[in-house]
Amino acid sequence: MNFDLIVLGGGPGGYTGAIRAAKLGKKVALIEKDSLGGTCLNRGCIPTKALLHSAEIFSGAKEWAELGISAEIVALDENKIYERKQKIVSSLRDGVKSLVKANGIELIEGEGKLVNEHTIKVGDREVSADYILLATGSVPSAGSKERPLIGVEYTVNSDDVLASPIAGNNITIIGAGVIAVEFATYYTAIGKAVTLLAPGERIIKMMSKDASVQLSAVLKKQGVKIVTGAKIKSVGSDHTVYYETEKGEASVAGDAVITAIGRKAVLDIGLENAGLKADKFINVDDNMYTGVAGIYACGDITGKIQLAHFAAASAITAVESMFGFKHSMDLSVCPSCIYTMPELASVGKKDTEVEGAKVGKFLMGANGKSLIEGVNRGYIKVIADANDVVVGAEIFAVRGTDIMGELSLAISKGLKTHEVASVIHPHPTVMEAIGESVEDIHGLATHMAPKRQ
Repeated sequence: MNFDLIVLGGGPGGYTGAIRAAKLGKKVALIEKDSLGGTCLNRGCIPTKALLHSAEIFSGAKEWAELGISAEIVALDENKIYERKQKIVSSLRDGVKSLVKANGIELIEGEGKLVNEHTIKVGDREVSADYILLATGSVPSAGSKERPLIGVEYTVNSDDVLASPIAGNNITIIGAGVIAVEFATYYTAIGKAVTLLAPGERIIKMMSKDASVQLSAVLKKQGVKIVTGAKIKSVGSDHTVYYETEKGEASVAGDAVITAIGRKAVLDIGLENAGLKADKFINVDDNMYTGVAGIYACGDITGKIQLAHFAAASAITAVESMFGFKHSMDLSVCPSCIYTMPELASVGKKDTEVEGAKVGKFLMGANGKSLIEGVNRGYIKVIADANDVVVGAEIFAVRGTDIMGELSLAISKGLKTHEVASVIHPHPTVMEAIGESVEDIHGLATHMAPKRQ
């Protein structure tokens, strides 16, 4: 064998798994056909948040006068926004490449295909290893085989949006998930008219109904037109979207149509040559093992959770499993984040999933740091079970994604409400609302009215 491990795919899962194996003393090869960092770094998480940061600053100009700041001209140059985005992406990508090299990992550039359970072919070269970690990720979907989107050629997807600015001032977005609402937030913040066509009865259905209602209200206030229950019929060459709701047939005209209706796993990697079968995803067990000797998989292609941090954590689990090390990651607790304004984050169970649930909720209108930042709405909700153990949480607040880690830790370690509440939270911060939300479970939150009996 040439290597102890070959990793196919250089995204967050792939390069994290490769680096972990190298740090464990293994000889590793990493195969990547495009750019290191995968979707997250190049066409996903990082570039999207870079755009959103610029949009947030620009849209904040509306409140500058109240803050004591005056400016006669506030102009937006979207080309400059994209230039900055690309600088950030390039810097981080170079950092990943340096880490790969520093850890003695052989980077093989090209498209890899499985030859058998121990061998991968890249161009004219074949490399083999005791173990293979599949980390090929996913790409934007434009509908299913059963219901393909008619007129998809007249639309753009997330890859297109993040590659260069989209022309026009009227944007139609098809979708209701994370990507859809983040793009809606960006475009409305920079002054474009946005219509969001949601196929279901509400947006962000992976979150609670409470979160969906709150975010819908915020997006509408920001100027986004949301149409729920929209069954897309077709997209015309003039970027008109024809759809149907319970009220009947309708259409919306625009300058561009963005599809944000999910992602599909990249499986065209010669799975059959290694005896692997997959429908939409590759099935794995809790060790990320595929059932074929020597082959593990991580991230989006497993169909578990399509998030970069889960991909990285599952890759570490796979590497530790194959080489006989004790698991260091808790894959059962994975936070989800949505970078709207305010941000949304959730982790663990919803209150509707917990028998005898105890719920504490703190409204961010009573949080000093949130008001200082100009946001008077939002909440932090903590769910405990009948034994007072923290089992779930949801945050809708300024920088909410940055503080979710505390509640993720609490859930992972099985902490009780009093253990979380006993920690002194710094003031003034958004984070101090976590302590109050936990205390509210028992009616003890200082800045919340007494609970009605």
